[in-house]
Amino acid sequence: MSAETLILISDVHANLPALEAVLGDISRRGLSSAPVCFLGDAVNMGPFPSETVRALAVLEPAFRVRGNHDRYVAEDPGRKALEAYFRCPEGAEHTYWTSSRLDQGAKAWLGSAPMQISFSLGGADFTCFHASKDNDELPFPVSPQPVNILFGHVHSPFFVAVGPDRLAVNPGSVGSSLDGNPAASYAVLTIDRKVAAEMIRVKYDLAAFSAALEERSVPWAGTINRVVTRASLS
Repeated sequence: MSAETLILISDVHANLPALEAVLGDISRRGLSSAPVCFLGDAVNMGPFPSETVRALAVLEPAFRVRGNHDRYVAEDPGRKALEAYFRCPEGAEHTYWTSSRLDQGAKAWLGSAPMQISFSLGGADFTCFHASKDNDELPFPVSPQPVNILFGHVHSPFFVAVGPDRLAVNPGSVGSSLDGNPAASYAVLTIDRKVAAEMIRVKYDLAAFSAALEERSVPWAGTINRVVTRASLS
């Protein structure tokens, strides 16, 4: 059995310049034909929601799960729930702005992804979800697992052993890193029964992202821009 390659991307958050930079890097590495696993959160917290959904849909990920922000615009949990998650009314306003920029086809595409999937590739077994197995908002508590785990949500790339020849892999965030490095982050897995993970960082046009927040009158633009450019919530 020859080794398989799998691309992991997550948490794009409507940041089209970052996504385009990652896709360009994948192409330059000669990996465009490799299957992609998208781990959720295509939208919210950025100025390009419709363009980002369109680009991801065209990419046709072989595997994908729905993130909590994808759910917010596909199903609308209500203002009270949104304000509770963001801990402020501005987060809810931004989510409704995002929703207003998406047509029904885009919302249907976001909402059609399952919360969790399992698959086998290269002789290894995987389970994927956005944050945790049964909750798309609470981070996964890494612990011993019977399969390899792929997840996003925390916006910081890492991988750790969860058993003999098994990894939990988080590729970080394409569009809004929170580890102090604003470069886009994704991961490449090499699978030959065992899984090897490589974390890759890609610089992109932050100025274009910041300018679009202002040009498109995005609610909560100042906070979003500060988080993305500093790669930190503080």
